[in-house]
Amino acid sequence: MSEIVTDRLEIRRFQEADVEQYIKIMTNPAVTKFLGDGKDLTEGDVKKKLARFKKVWDEHGFGVFAVIESTSKDIIGHCGFLPMKDGRELLYAFGSFAWGKGYATEACRAILEDAKNQFEWTEIYAIAYPQNKPSIAVLNKLGFLNIRSEEYFGHMLEEFLLKI
Repeated sequence: MSEIVTDRLEIRRFQEADVEQYIKIMTNPAVTKFLGDGKDLTEGDVKKKLARFKKVWDEHGFGVFAVIESTSKDIIGHCGFLPMKDGRELLYAFGSFAWGKGYATEACRAILEDAKNQFEWTEIYAIAYPQNKPSIAVLNKLGFLNIRSEEYFGHMLEEFLLKI
């Protein structure tokens, strides 16, 4: 998986120059409220997250991308895949300034198409807090089906599946 370009976005692996902008996005409690355990992240937590993303790329040949707005060249969030017990999980998060503009759907659609062309995956999972209606709307637009409620991170979350 290499760089992917859409009408409005550049989707590529994280670079050192992205770290400061990414920290600003991921230390915003409004952004992290529905990510993982929902706890606020520190600068150190975000740097650990980036190290994990790099490790996944190195070990699996897929991972989480930085999402860049093409016109401004600013990082606006991330999207990509992480391994999970039953396969791969689609995940995404965007700065609150980027919400409601269709970026999550556009970025995720592009990486799903790229993955379909590069890997022999038959399904991809996603999880969402039931209160996170915008995220669930993105998953529905992408064709994911809600398959069950499951405990993750000490919370009951909705699990979604996309057959590809």
